[in-house]
Amino acid sequence: MKFALCGAGRVGTSLASSLESVDWEFFGYYSKSYPKFVEKDKRLQSIKELEVKDLITFLALPDKEIENFSKRLPPSLLIGHTSGSLDYKAIKAPEPKGRFSIHPLRSIPKFGMDISGGYWGIEGDEVGIKVAEKTVEALNGKALYIDSKMKSLYHMASVMSTNLINCLLFLSDELFKKCGITCDIAPYVGGEALQFIKKLGYFESLTGPIERGDYNTLEKDLKSLEENASDLIPLVTKLLEVNLDIAKKKGLKKENVDRIYSIISNYS
Repeated sequence: MKFALCGAGRVGTSLASSLESVDWEFFGYYSKSYPKFVEKDKRLQSIKELEVKDLITFLALPDKEIENFSKRLPPSLLIGHTSGSLDYKAIKAPEPKGRFSIHPLRSIPKFGMDISGGYWGIEGDEVGIKVAEKTVEALNGKALYIDSKMKSLYHMASVMSTNLINCLLFLSDELFKKCGITCDIAPYVGGEALQFIKKLGYFESLTGPIERGDYNTLEKDLKSLEENASDLIPLVTKLLEVNLDIAKKKGLKKENVDRIYSIISNYS
């Protein structure tokens, strides 16, 4: 399969190098700028160079640029974008042969990463979805078929399971620092918790004062949080409500559920 990338950022270079590693033929990048490691012979000088039969063109661009950029593409291309939020109809290229979106469901913090394997959210028209499937199959990944109408909700779920975990661990480390612990321990603790969720599921892996019905400890913890980081109270109480809901489904006794809900409500 022959493919090109429009956009040479972290997602674009990672997708290109990963597909090259499984013997797909890389036609080149078309981009405003390039990281230093991208060789000059892989840099396309004109968008017209993409007018190649059966060329798969991936758009790894910021969401706000995809629609307008795609209008400039040559006709009759197979085109997919990597946005997690936009559906395939954001591609407005003239007379496309097929349109699709293919979103790597993971964090990509570096250029040229190996992003083979894992989960990929895909959707598209009748021709485009087949190209997306072949791409995921080539990368030894697992395809998640997304309803185009639910793409934004899918993206919010993706953000929660990646970016917001980053934020939650960052805030956890900020609290550890207030206790004199300065070694960024939260990713280690959080990483272990995620491993248990993978092995045991959400319910069996749940531990902590709410799961035990230990409302006295919970109340002390919330009081300390209010005294030392009161700005986090709204966020933490919302998360504790979810924690309580999971514990309830796991089998927490009603009297403990009621007592704990009352404590959380007092701080909400």
